[in-house]
This record gives sequence, C-alpha cells and structure tokens, in this order.
Amino acid sequence: MAKPEFRRRLRRVGRLTVAATGLLLLVWGLLPLFTEGTPGVGVLVPVAVAVIGLLWGLKRPENSKPPKGWKRVMTAFLWILAAAVAVTGIVCTVLMNRAANRAPAEGATVVVLGSKIHEDQPSRMLEDRLRLAADYLRQNPDANCVVAGGLGKGETYTEAYVMRKYLVEQQGIDPDRIATEDESTDTRENLTFSMEIIHEKGWSTHVVTATQIFHQYRAGRLAVEAGADSVGAVACRTPVHLVLYYWVRECAAICRLWLIGY
Repeated sequence: MAKPEFRRRLRRVGRLTVAATGLLLLVWGLLPLFTEGTPGVGVLVPVAVAVIGLLWGLKRPENSKPPKGWKRVMTAFLWILAAAVAVTGIVCTVLMNRAANRAPAEGATVVVLGSKIHEDQPSRMLEDRLRLAADYLRQNPDANCVVAGGLGKGETYTEAYVMRKYLVEQQGIDPDRIATEDESTDTRENLTFSMEIIHEKGWSTHVVTATQIFHQYRAGRLAVEAGADSVGAVACRTPVHLVLYYWVRECAAICRLWLIGY
C-alpha cells in the first residue's frame, strides 16, 4: 500500500512543479508586452506553453487512466512534437552561442544592426550594440562602420540616423568613419544594403556584426550571402526580461532561414 501512495504523492509533486513552472513562464512571457508592444510569436508561444502547463498541472486528475485509441495517438504525437521543438531550440541555442564567439578580424568593417529607438535616442539593446561597435573602432583606428536601419513603425527618425548621432556625440567616433544605411527594414536588408555601401566605398569586406548573442548566427549567415569575405562578432547580452521573447523569435527566424532561405 505504501508504493501506490508514494506514486500518488510523486505525481502530485510533479504536477505542482509543472504548474509553478507554467506560472513563472507566463509572467516571463508577458513581460515584453510592457516594453516591446507588439505581441508576436515571442509572446504568443511562451504564453501558450505556459497556459497548457499550468492547466495540466492544476487540473489533471490523479486517477486518470492511460489514453487509448485516438487519444493515445494524439498524446504520442504531442510528445514527439514537444521533443522536436526542444531539440530544435537546443540546436539553435548552440549555433547562436558559437556564432557570438567568432573572433573579429582586425581592421574589419563594423555593421551595427538596427533595433528599436525612442525618438532620437537608441533603446537599451541598440545602445549596447553601439557601445561595442565604438569599442572596436577605438581599438582598430583603421576600421570603418556602417549603421544599418530604416524608419520603423511609429518612428520619427531612421534608426541609422540615431545610431550615427550616438556614435559621434556620445562615443566621439569620427563621422568620416561612419556610413549610414537607412533603407532597410529587416536583418537581411541590413546586411545586403550595408555590403553594397562597403563595396562602393572600398572598405574592408571582412565584417564584424554588432548585435546581441541571439542574433549573431543569422546575421553571420546573411552577411556571407551578401558578399562578406569573413564575419566576426562583437556580441552583447539581452536584458533578462527580454531573453525568452527574443530567443523564441530568433529560433522561429532561424527555422524560416533553414526552410525557405530567408
């Protein structure tokens, strides 16, 4: 009699653990709504997983019987799907971190990838990218820089304008070393248009991408496609409350890149 009681208690602890994890995931998944605005896949996926985990942990009967028939098939399918998603997430994470550790070449051209701005000031994430780019430029006096980013929704200034302004006024970088690419709307265009400018100016086609860790793998792939001879990385971390949001978004973007090349 002791063993069945032990199993029931173990199942109860397991369900409560899943429910608690679901609750934490729900809170973490919703935090970006207060800073990033648009929900998107980075919010919807974590919240959906959190709700499922929370409901399963709180509502599943202790004396439930193993599923049969089509329910058994559906249960198996869901477990396989969950395993596939987990493996994909692990692979993407490994690739992101490996790409973020690519040593930058000396005297390469820095491409600072655009991100959110607030009026004429960079957001925290964009400011982190710009600080790293400025550090590299100071360490490599012969290197140049392209700031890449067009006019986003609801923005008064282009991201490239704000980035150039910050590098010159806040970091003291010579404006002659900075080119602006202000037509792009996504990462692919960031790199494609930036490489066109680099070729036009005759700057080094060895490139350093300045962006967050999660972004480095896809940025590197797209830079090579756009004509870069090599791609190094100067990578910064993501604010903790946004890690899950951007990780999910980037995993989806990497899968899209693998599947349709974009």
